[in-house]
Amino acid sequence: MKDDTHVSTARVHARNITANWIAQVANILLMLFLSPFIVHTLGKVQYGVWCLLTVFTGYMGLLDLGIRAGTGRFVMVYLAKGDHKRVNDTLRTSLGFFSAISVLVFAAAVGVGWLFPSFFASVPAKHHGTIQVLLILVAIQIWLTACRTAISSVLAAHERFDLARGGDLLNLAVRAVLTVWLLSAGYGLVGLMISVLAQAVLGTGVTYLLAKRVYPQLRVWPLALKRARLRELFGFGIAAFAATMAARLTVQTNQLIIGAAVSVAEVTTYAVGTMLTFHFSNFVLQIARSLFPAVQRAATQGKTGEVRWLLLRQVRLALLIGILGYVGFVVLGEGFIRLWMLGPKFPEASVVRATEVMRLMAASNAALLLMTGAPELLTAVGRIRSYAAISVFAAVLSVTMVLVFLLVFGWGVAGAALALLISRALVRVPVTTWYACHTVGINWASFMLRALGRAAVACGLFAASLALVQHLVPATSWGAFVLQGVLALVAYVPIGLLVLVPPADRKRIWQRLGWRVRAIDIDREGG
Repeated sequence: MKDDTHVSTARVHARNITANWIAQVANILLMLFLSPFIVHTLGKVQYGVWCLLTVFTGYMGLLDLGIRAGTGRFVMVYLAKGDHKRVNDTLRTSLGFFSAISVLVFAAAVGVGWLFPSFFASVPAKHHGTIQVLLILVAIQIWLTACRTAISSVLAAHERFDLARGGDLLNLAVRAVLTVWLLSAGYGLVGLMISVLAQAVLGTGVTYLLAKRVYPQLRVWPLALKRARLRELFGFGIAAFAATMAARLTVQTNQLIIGAAVSVAEVTTYAVGTMLTFHFSNFVLQIARSLFPAVQRAATQGKTGEVRWLLLRQVRLALLIGILGYVGFVVLGEGFIRLWMLGPKFPEASVVRATEVMRLMAASNAALLLMTGAPELLTAVGRIRSYAAISVFAAVLSVTMVLVFLLVFGWGVAGAALALLISRALVRVPVTTWYACHTVGINWASFMLRALGRAAVACGLFAASLALVQHLVPATSWGAFVLQGVLALVAYVPIGLLVLVPPADRKRIWQRLGWRVRAIDIDREGG
């Protein structure tokens, strides 16, 4: 007899992962179509300025000191306990804190706008006034985004990622229409910022309505600053803040260093090289994000076996999906960037440098596949301080190497990407996976050998297949590139199934397809 609870849980997980993936695919498609339009409309200098503004958005958002992460965790905890008063007190306190801290964010925006010309001398003086105005609008967007994230924790706690991502798709459509319209009308950077701000306003309103539908007891007004809830949120949030800040350091600080040490135009080259890998990595990350409520619930209930099973399944699925994309970027990336961006404002030399960055970033993100779910597991079991320490050490190492590679060796944008790869491969991935495995009783050496062995075989076979595809069908047009993609997918399916999918899961797939296979017992630990 089938376990109805297990089947129901599996369906919820599948629904959530599918919803998050659909939203990420929409983001990727929008990026593919809009990015060349934006780059060629603004030019490399103005687009480089926009990338730097995006970095500042992330840094000023760190002033929440981890309250957003704490809000998500404690909303889940109190909803599981049925304590509606503390759920609402947590949300009201969170929103009250964001509203209060927005004054500091506004002051930071003014200060950054005043200092911007001093740090980025390659930006023409005619843009300085515009940048100061944009940074003030950025402060408003940060406040709205923080409020929206806090309220969306209600949807995450109820595992209604389908509703959350539905709202995201609506916001994405509005932003796309406004971006094309305002840039075509000649509003430049200001128009781009207005489209982002409009998305933030709409997104916050839609998220509140959806959360209220799922959780009728929701009350966010009047805002509050409950001492007990603040102490609780900060107790968890400070460590989450450190981990988040480390992530910013290892990714976004590279753009600041490139803008100051090389040129703002080269920030655009770096951004083009990292853009696709960044969005694809977010696609893979949806696996861990979708299953985090289940991991948190199992950890709270002391079900270590369940937590262990969820971790292993996440890594297997991440490798299956991730290798397809990252090996594809390494082998076929140059043809894609040339078709995508080559033009008067993004010449051949920029294509070559962006390709180098893409290949290094693909290798860097491929290493992260091995630690899929590990940060979420450590968060769920209360070990986030240790994970934060690991992340901070890796971030300091990465930034140090970026400065050496750029200022001492003069390796340019490729040097920045190489530093990130080294810090992840030598520190962040092995140490984080060891700690997560140790926490739930998995033999780390055995786990790494099996995962790395299977990944290496799959990567080698797939890379050889792609090299053959590239030889037979050169990417001389978009039609040829699409054909490359189709042939690559056809080549990868048998490789992925035979090398990366466990036997028990293969049997389930064959059964779903109606194929007759040898009967074997399958339990939840199978494969």
